[in-house]
Amino acid sequence: MSYIQRLRIQALRNLGRIDLELPRGVVWLVGPNGSGKTTLLEAVYLLSRGASFRGRRFGPLTTRGAPSTRLDSWIVRGEQTFKQSWYCGSGRATEFSGGEFSTRLIGSSMHALLEGEPALRRRFIDWNVFHVEPGYVQLRTQFRRIANQRNAWLRNGGKGPPVWDADYAGMLVRIADIRSRVFERIRREFLELAEGFSAAPAVDPCWHSGLAEGQDALAVLAKQRDGDIARGHTFLSPARADFTLTQRGARWVGSRGQNKFLGMLLQLSADRMVRQAGGEPAVWLVDDPGAELDPMTLDAILPLIFQAGEQTLVTGVVGPTEAVVMAWQPNMFHVERGEVLGPAHA
Repeated sequence: MSYIQRLRIQALRNLGRIDLELPRGVVWLVGPNGSGKTTLLEAVYLLSRGASFRGRRFGPLTTRGAPSTRLDSWIVRGEQTFKQSWYCGSGRATEFSGGEFSTRLIGSSMHALLEGEPALRRRFIDWNVFHVEPGYVQLRTQFRRIANQRNAWLRNGGKGPPVWDADYAGMLVRIADIRSRVFERIRREFLELAEGFSAAPAVDPCWHSGLAEGQDALAVLAKQRDGDIARGHTFLSPARADFTLTQRGARWVGSRGQNKFLGMLLQLSADRMVRQAGGEPAVWLVDDPGAELDPMTLDAILPLIFQAGEQTLVTGVVGPTEAVVMAWQPNMFHVERGEVLGPAHA
């Protein structure tokens, strides 16, 4: 198991210079809106994945007036400690790795996993596939090369024999099979977890690969060839995949609070699947979990997250509930105007 022993931030959004010693277990970051709590989680996410979970509407990463952003972390894994750093300057971002650690995010917009664009759900599945299927990265790289060659052929009018179709179809089916297999493992974990919540709606995750069951991918490519030539790219692709939640055979439509809760269960289910496959437990980043969730549901689901790894960083405008304090004794950090004070036991 891994945890962040020390986190150093220089010029990330509204955080100027931060140098924190972080304990294991539950770390609760409390402070008003706009104080920098979520930016602390963003720093950890950047160090782990090399990209932010925030969109462009949040503006530039580097603090206004600063030449660059630098993040450093010291990660403890077993008996070893390694340093992981990330730098962004001159319009480019570079990740310097002394090792790797995994993060899982429960964002304030977790409901978007169900309500948002299909691309978000595909990224969720593919990120988890990467952690349990070692050959998947190479397969996707090979597929992109074949797809680029076929698309170039299409843009040239599709002249001559369709020499790329067989390879394209074969890789497409392999990607679909791997995704479907991993999704089914996540689905089983989800259904088991949901049984532990009396308030959980009776929903069932359903994966759609983009190919109908029993459909011949090569035959579909041949049938769609004229349309592909007109478009200049291949319509049949992994980008047609998506998953939904169904209830009694119909597509599930829930409230924002319900969808946030179900999104959290999906994240927990995927984490269980990865750990059962021998994956490294993640550092959990939980941003404003109390938004949209009632206190009873929150007190029921947070322990599942706290148990999943060696360290969980939680943000909130208020501190933890009495039930969380009694059971987990979180270390409290107060964040105000880009400054961090703490720790102290809640």
